[in-house]
Amino acid sequence: MSLFSKYTGAGNDFVIVRGEELGLRDAGTLAAALCPRATGVGVDGLITVRSLSEEVVRLRFFNCDGSEFSTCGNGSRCAARYAVDRGLVPPDHILVTDDGEILARVREDGVALEYALDARVERELRARVGTGKRGERDAWLVRMGTAHLVVPVPSVDVEDFDDLCRPLRWREDVGPGGANVHLVARDGATALIRTFERGVEGETLACGSGCMAAAFALRAAGEAGDRVEFLVRSGAPLTVEFLEAGRIRLTGPAVFIFDGVFPEATR
Repeated sequence: MSLFSKYTGAGNDFVIVRGEELGLRDAGTLAAALCPRATGVGVDGLITVRSLSEEVVRLRFFNCDGSEFSTCGNGSRCAARYAVDRGLVPPDHILVTDDGEILARVREDGVALEYALDARVERELRARVGTGKRGERDAWLVRMGTAHLVVPVPSVDVEDFDDLCRPLRWREDVGPGGANVHLVARDGATALIRTFERGVEGETLACGSGCMAAAFALRAAGEAGDRVEFLVRSGAPLTVEFLEAGRIRLTGPAVFIFDGVFPEATR
């Protein structure tokens, strides 16, 4: 019997499986079968977790369409809690991803991840997010493994969010794979953020790497300091902090939802 677990990180939810239990299954095919909300478990993606040592686990990430991607902040926090819940590693441990190693610290009230990312604000662009001259906004293309297009706006409460963001997601000047799109609005000391995520091809309730990308963009624009508090669409808080030696910390919730069994069709 092969088990999976569902976890959510600030509203971004995932099926998590042990890599050792996949057998001959292709993880991308499994993701396409388990993730859809109409016919599957109903999650944003699938994560495989494989033990490398008593303090290290290897992660792989798959979108609900079966495509693989390199990193995921909310998914990494969920996988870190999963690994601790299963007794694979201690509360402080290392996650290995295609984008490098992450130091994870799992606590009862949340999970903190410390990265040494090759992240940079690649260039400033103009993005249309409305009609008329006011619809033209400054935007920033941030590279951190995945491309992120960060667009500051007066308010994230916009109509037809998916229809608005879809053309931005496929802009030719963000690269051949397109980009995740994030609308960001300041509300006092907090930044509100909404995300249109590639692979999902629609809005997700949270995006951890998107919050980090948005923090890079706001900081580059002189609109934020070394700590940025975000409120994602689910209403959950995520905190991004810039540390010494080019490291960055992402802190937020990661919660177990339920366990399940692979259906026969995926075996």
